[in-house]
Amino acid sequence: MSSSKKLTLFEGAAIITGYGIGGGIMAVPYLASLNGILTFVILILIAFTISVIFHFMLAEIMLRDSSASQLIEIFDKYLFRGKGGVVFTWIFFTLILLAFITNLSAYIAGGGEILHELLGIPIIAGHTLTYLITAGVVFFGLKAVGISEKFAVLTIAIIVVVLAIASAKLPFQPAWIMGIEVKRSLALFGMIMFSFTSLFSIPQTVEGLSWNHKLVPKAVFLGLFTNFCIISVVTIVAMGVSHPVTRIAITGWSKALGNWAFISGSLFVLLAMLTSYWSISLALAVIVKERLKWGDRTSWLVATLPTYLIVITGITDFLGFMRLAGGAIALIVAILIIPTYRSVKKYGDIMQPVWQLGKVGSGVVQLLIVLSFLIMSIGSIIEVS
Repeated sequence: MSSSKKLTLFEGAAIITGYGIGGGIMAVPYLASLNGILTFVILILIAFTISVIFHFMLAEIMLRDSSASQLIEIFDKYLFRGKGGVVFTWIFFTLILLAFITNLSAYIAGGGEILHELLGIPIIAGHTLTYLITAGVVFFGLKAVGISEKFAVLTIAIIVVVLAIASAKLPFQPAWIMGIEVKRSLALFGMIMFSFTSLFSIPQTVEGLSWNHKLVPKAVFLGLFTNFCIISVVTIVAMGVSHPVTRIAITGWSKALGNWAFISGSLFVLLAMLTSYWSISLALAVIVKERLKWGDRTSWLVATLPTYLIVITGITDFLGFMRLAGGAIALIVAILIIPTYRSVKKYGDIMQPVWQLGKVGSGVVQLLIVLSFLIMSIGSIIEVS
């Protein structure tokens, strides 16, 4: 494969981490504070386990097909079969296009707000600068995204460690156990699952690691585990030192540590949004290219420019974008991924891939995954206070 698409193990893992680590991570601590640390720990362990198995399934789907296509084309080939298949494929393409653009718009909106506060520039300038940084990296393709994700994720990890060490001098007084309330628990579980969901980054990782497909499951686990560690540390520390825990966790956390922490935390959130935008918009550009047969540059423009235009028109706010995108993507995943997995195991053109999930991907586990994503979909639209 060409060096412009060849990824290292850590670059492949970073694309997966970057896809999932976006704005949702800053909402988890607030929702966790309404449930208590014990409930959070239980839910994140469940969500992590389900997410790892689910993304392993996606990896096996890609490894069993030689086309190296994005998921829409995989659905078209193995799921949307028969006379009505073409119609379903185009409907699904439209839904994904809308959901992705909504999701990506959230990161342009959030990134613009952060740059506005940090640099003191007009909000429209913040949105414009965010768009140039995010879309600019994607313009140069998979390798550029992999390298950018690698350094951004490393910087995020360093910031989290520094903030956590600095917080050690503060009184640690979290709410360990609180009364169980179904709505609050559903909202928390939904946001955690949303923060782990990196499904459309798997094809990029598989493509980038095609020089050694045995690295794919390692990249998947490493990417999700990195996400797990960052979410856990941020949530537990923010719950312990922030009183109260704010809806955007870094606000309350930084007040407890001082102005320097606010700057560091804001950089953390900005990088989290950039990494998500890079991975998701790259996936969308490939989807557009494969489905519409357009060139690289045109597909890139379709995947990125509408996200900027939506934000500067002020259609909705950041959290509104996140709820809409999370619910839409979760519902699509819950309905389509499992039957696709079952089909590709029967009809894939690579029946003995270099790696497969095996008995872990049984029917009972598949049912649990579907139920989990349906719960995620419900949780993402629940309003709690």
